[in-house]
Amino acid sequence: MRQNIVTHIGTVTEVSGRTVRASFEPREACGDCQAKTLCESGRGRLITVEAEVAEGLDFQKGQRVNVCLDTRTASLSVMLAYVYPLLLLFAVMFGVMAITGSTDAGCLSALASVPVYYIILYMCRRKIKKKIKFAITEI
Repeated sequence: MRQNIVTHIGTVTEVSGRTVRASFEPREACGDCQAKTLCESGRGRLITVEAEVAEGLDFQKGQRVNVCLDTRTASLSVMLAYVYPLLLLFAVMFGVMAITGSTDAGCLSALASVPVYYIILYMCRRKIKKKIKFAITEI
């Protein structure tokens, strides 16, 4: 079961009750992750995640921790961030082109649909946050 977890070593940046924020820099060696070829956005920059921790666990700012994510959840993240908007782009482009016969209208509509998708995704962030959960554990 351990093979279904993506783990990064991070540093605790904030502790507020049972909520812990940790930052990590994605490694090049995400060899076991199925989404490694699609997940390019985090390379070279810090990613900050937030997780609820169990009672009794005590984390301190600056502490080194493991940041864990299930591979299914990682795949869902990749789908929401990259695959669905790409599919939307092509569906809108070809749909508008088929209806209007205009390549310009199809391309402009497709380009306009992607920001709308990300705005909707942002508005649904609380619902998505319930599905995409990180775990922070002691090293």
